[in-house]
Amino acid sequence: MRYSAMEIARYILTKCSEKRRPVSNLKLQKMLYFLWVDFYKKTSRRLFSDDICAWQLGPVVPEVYYEYCPYGGRPIFAEYASEIKNKDQRILDDLIRKYIDIPASVLVSRTHKPGSAWDRIYKNGLGNRKIIPFSLIIEREVG
Repeated sequence: MRYSAMEIARYILTKCSEKRRPVSNLKLQKMLYFLWVDFYKKTSRRLFSDDICAWQLGPVVPEVYYEYCPYGGRPIFAEYASEIKNKDQRILDDLIRKYIDIPASVLVSRTHKPGSAWDRIYKNGLGNRKIIPFSLIIEREVG
């Protein structure tokens, strides 16, 4: 079962809020990206199929970004009910623990590595807001 990016974002926000480590919209976007990559590495399944786009500060899921942009750079305290399968929750919980203490700026730097999927599409702004194909994410980030 694939989830929506919004469902995964709400799960991340809930877990981070429960741990008293709320994240900003910027960090949420980076966590969505790295959770997608790591979930694929662990399961060979796409976590969600919503478009991930190459924006200036890295990969972004536009629908999720616009939902939480009223928060600006402030932490988002939010808790939602989840319908994510228990098996997938365990994987996501481990991945959230992996990224929760990494500053957003460090995650942005990781997405901006030369040759990364984001870098291949963004092209110094020429590809701003273009979709990063999942096949390219798999090729460049999963290996």
